[in-house]
Amino acid sequence: MDIQKRALYNSLRMNWLIDPSLEVEAWQVENYREMSLPLILSHLETFDIEFTIESFSALAEDFDTPEELTEFVLQDETLDPETEDRIYLLLFELWRRIETDKPCLSVFCDELDHQMFLYDHGKTQNAEDIEDALSNLDVILDENTDQGVDPNTVLQLINNGCANDIETFLYDFINSQIENANYSYALELLANFIDYVSDDKWFDLLQVRILSYTDTEEAEILIQQLAEEAIEDDDLQFNLEILSEMCQEGLPKTFSSLVRSSSKLLNTEEDFQDLLSLCIDYYCLQDEESKESSLQNLLESRPKKNLANRFDTRDPDLEKFLSIIG
Repeated sequence: MDIQKRALYNSLRMNWLIDPSLEVEAWQVENYREMSLPLILSHLETFDIEFTIESFSALAEDFDTPEELTEFVLQDETLDPETEDRIYLLLFELWRRIETDKPCLSVFCDELDHQMFLYDHGKTQNAEDIEDALSNLDVILDENTDQGVDPNTVLQLINNGCANDIETFLYDFINSQIENANYSYALELLANFIDYVSDDKWFDLLQVRILSYTDTEEAEILIQQLAEEAIEDDDLQFNLEILSEMCQEGLPKTFSSLVRSSSKLLNTEEDFQDLLSLCIDYYCLQDEESKESSLQNLLESRPKKNLANRFDTRDPDLEKFLSIIG
């Protein structure tokens, strides 16, 4: 029994909370955290599994995880998969409550999932809860890499035990710290996690955003470097983010080169209009009113087009656009 089982039910419950119309069984989305211990024990009794808190704790001494304990409890039983899962969820919650001095990966991932979900939905009661969860994540990552495990592999292993995508959450969370002017904490988080993520260019971009408030010269150097690398890449969404940051930095030659490179990657009408809008913002901030006005007219000529439509690279407006950019 692997740690992904708990993550599966976390994912199911989170999706159900977002969309209660989903067809689920009550036990699959039960809030086990709110169950009293006596209620958990009574549910187990319906499956002919009898424990007291003391007897459960005594048995748990022989195991390292709730998954191992569950396999032992069910080893002589012939049960359907649904019943096995119902028993596992109850035993997992007992372990989480009672065996607090025996941390294990599945329990850690469950808590991290819980805190990430609360934060994403504005339900965090105490900011220290998510900060503590991320601090614990940093400790686990460091401990494993100190033992010679590849950093990306370590984070992916933990990510497999979570319903949420950790890397995406870290990016959004650090970005929110920047937006709230918590620059020192944002830098600390970047330093802690950038070596573990699979696509560090996005986290380099976060560093640019911090530096734009704390060290503008260093921000310009880094954004120039990222833009030059992006010109050779084919990641349109990242290019658009880079261009958005460059609105503040200037760098006209690099900006123009990245726009041209990005124009080859357009897939939808929305992509084209996003690129147009970014260029309008750029030339507005650079006080190039002629280019700004021409681009604005071009954008306004396309309002009736469905944004989801596929963009035709032979569209004459693309040639007009590039001629304005120069």
